[in-house]
Amino acid sequence: MVARFFLTDELGYSSFWPPNAAMLVALLTLRPRLAAGVLVAGLAINFAINAVAGGLSPPESFLACVLNVVLALVAAPMTRRFCGAATDLTRPRRFAAFTLIALLSAAIEAAIGVAIEYVLMGDGTPPFGEWMQWVLCDALGLLLATPAVMHLVRAPRPEHAAWQVGRGTLVWLLSCVVLTIVSFAWARTPLFLFLYPALAMLAFHARPVWSLTAVFFVSTFASALTAHGWGPIARLSPDGTLMRESMMEPYLFSLLMVVLPINNAVGEKRRDTRRLMVMKANLEYAATHDMLTSTMNRQKFEAILRSVVEWPQAGAVLFIDVDDFKGVNDSMGHQAGDEFLKAFSDRLRDLVLWRGGSVGRFGGDEFAAFVPGRFSPEELDSFCGMMSRALRAPYCFAGIMRSVTASIGAVTIGTGRITADELIHRADTALYATKAAGRDGYTIFTAPAADLVAFSADAARRGAASVQP
Repeated sequence: MVARFFLTDELGYSSFWPPNAAMLVALLTLRPRLAAGVLVAGLAINFAINAVAGGLSPPESFLACVLNVVLALVAAPMTRRFCGAATDLTRPRRFAAFTLIALLSAAIEAAIGVAIEYVLMGDGTPPFGEWMQWVLCDALGLLLATPAVMHLVRAPRPEHAAWQVGRGTLVWLLSCVVLTIVSFAWARTPLFLFLYPALAMLAFHARPVWSLTAVFFVSTFASALTAHGWGPIARLSPDGTLMRESMMEPYLFSLLMVVLPINNAVGEKRRDTRRLMVMKANLEYAATHDMLTSTMNRQKFEAILRSVVEWPQAGAVLFIDVDDFKGVNDSMGHQAGDEFLKAFSDRLRDLVLWRGGSVGRFGGDEFAAFVPGRFSPEELDSFCGMMSRALRAPYCFAGIMRSVTASIGAVTIGTGRITADELIHRADTALYATKAAGRDGYTIFTAPAADLVAFSADAARRGAASVQP
């Protein structure tokens, strides 16, 4: 209704015809029965509006309505083949392909229409000029409206991310529309030329779909005002001849050509930036994680441990060593050994991460873990026992189930000053104590006996001093 009553002049011509985009998107996204319903409804509504509005004879009106459906039927299979059925048409290559599809489909439709009018209806209008205006009108309608309609179909819910638009984008979009209305209503000024920098600024700040949406609205208002005798282009052809459309269509194409290269350049830059960020993240991950088990490597784990010590945080450090891993490699092969290490590290992560901890692989079959939180001796003993039992459960790797035990050495991080290297040394000492005791268990590090004795003697001396007169 908007296209027929506002974009069409008294002779029945319009600079672009966007309703065909709805039928094309229906053919691309709906089931055949529903798409057929949309085509039939579009034909009926179009013919009814033409009958009410006048301007065209009934045969011309029916021919135009049928050819609009033909245009959608011709464009749909090519769009599906070369651009995809429900894809983002704002991508540069896809939009370029869709531009060729729209021009070719409109050329076929217009050739059929002009031939029927010239041969059967005896229309005296020069056929080439009629054909050219018809092609540009329908091709522009598809190019300007289809990406926006497809965007609405692909993001039907307002909470969808595709609906999100920034404040700056919205301001520039509304500015372009307001500038269009003002410049075409105030036709004696060159304000309409400022649409180019306004759309360029929008293209720099907005996603392609919003830039094309802005061009669509600008084109709609500019065409409507021109069709009703307003604006600088209407002043150049006050007699209302085809010259309006033949000048308006290149103007709309020029607006489109301003937006697309900028969006293309900005989009490529953003994609390059995203690729660099992904590459950087992958390199950082590779530099800080073990490639086999996906746990932290030794350098990353020690860095975390140093930060924990620097900003005092209570917790426990555990060193875990697989018992008789060499036997797994020797009896089943190194590939099976790698699969076991993956299964072992996955289970170790599950046991630690739920408490907000971290796991690192120190090399071979040696792992380390940091578990935050305050642990009493009883709580740490219970936690280590749970870890030992869980790691002893059978593993499924290389197509078999096999139980493999582990030795654990643990030390708590208290409030006293201690270095990360000393924590690692203490956990390692506890681990070797477990191995010396027969493996398949855990040992919690306590202060050496000599230190305890020295501390006790020092306390006695201070106590003796305090009671002296």
